Amino acid sequence: MKKIGENNKWYLQGRVLISFYLLLFLLCSLVDVVLTARGQVSAADIQILTPRPSTTIISRKPETHLVVRKSGAGAPIEVRSEQSGAVLKPVVAMAGEGYIYLHFRLPLTPGLNRFRIVPDAQQIEFTYQSVQGLLPLNMKNFYLFHQDDKLPENCAECHELQETGTLDLVGLKQQTSCLVCHINLLDKKAWKHSATANQQCYVCHQQSANPLKIGFREGKIDDTCFTCHTGKKIEWQESKHRHGVMIGGCTLCHDPHGGAYRYQLWAEGSLNLCVFCHSDKQRLLDKENPVPYIHGIIFGAGCTICHDPHASEMPFMLKKPINSLCSSCHQEVADLKGGHPVDRHPVWGPSDPRRPGREFSCTSCHYPHGSTVQYLLIETTMGARLCGVCHKK
Repeated sequence: MKKIGENNKWYLQGRVLISFYLLLFLLCSLVDVVLTARGQVSAADIQILTPRPSTTIISRKPETHLVVRKSGAGAPIEVRSEQSGAVLKPVVAMAGEGYIYLHFRLPLTPGLNRFRIVPDAQQIEFTYQSVQGLLPLNMKNFYLFHQDDKLPENCAECHELQETGTLDLVGLKQQTSCLVCHINLLDKKAWKHSATANQQCYVCHQQSANPLKIGFREGKIDDTCFTCHTGKKIEWQESKHRHGVMIGGCTLCHDPHGGAYRYQLWAEGSLNLCVFCHSDKQRLLDKENPVPYIHGIIFGAGCTICHDPHASEMPFMLKKPINSLCSSCHQEVADLKGGHPVDRHPVWGPSDPRRPGREFSCTSCHYPHGSTVQYLLIETTMGARLCGVCHKK
């Protein structure tokens, strides 16, 4: 009987202990639910002011400004990139009349970009398209901040676009209010466009008085650039050969605000910028599958030592006739009238057997960029294959 009583005692104590832990678990769960409810931000509490979701962002910089308005208190919000998983905090948080305005700087990649507002899990997406030249204003469903008015309607609740100062030395007007949003145009730029550095936005961007709108001048981008950069305008426009990108506008190569590279180029200008468009030369930079023989000047002074990036009287935008250009570095052949590579062999002629319509020159036998054959030859000398290119049997 004693043994049975002890078992009942342990049984009762066990039930009490289980009931205690169960009650404690229920209390913790209830507290957690209350705290979560207090801190939860619903989608109805968050309004996206700009840009419009599901639109195309057209910009020279791979980023956009997301501005949201949150009503009430509650948990702070962040934005998470669905692509990278990075969690972005607001760069500006400002209290308004019953609202908190939050500015996020979102990095973009070409194509579709998805973001999620945390913690309410609201998803937003934008399509990013980089532009270096003319803006494709005939596109549908694209977004520009100043497309409709001087400021988007929701931005105008806090911001006013106005001239706020002058440069003391020359008395030119400054538009310092533009930098409230566009401060990144001055951040960490080694080479700055003087108009941007001096905050003279209206030098390039047009404005209308009624209603006040900010946009781009009519006509080609070149026309805007040449209002100040007059030195080479006539020379370039009257040259026989103009670089094709000049048709699209100066901003295809130059950043109109500033950049990390000299001349405000958006990439290193003697080589990397060139191969971005001239993709057939990209293999010259391929370290995993390199061209066996590469013209040394490419990794020295680069493309612009031979080619003018704007305009030239010579084909291929060359700075000099081909043989004169080659002999300016290869002095050993500068005075040759013939006899290279064998006696009586010409080094120049009015016609090229291999390339009808072109002169015979150094590039008739040598590739100027790179080759699989030593000395940059167009064909191996084994079995007289090089000779056979012109001297058919």
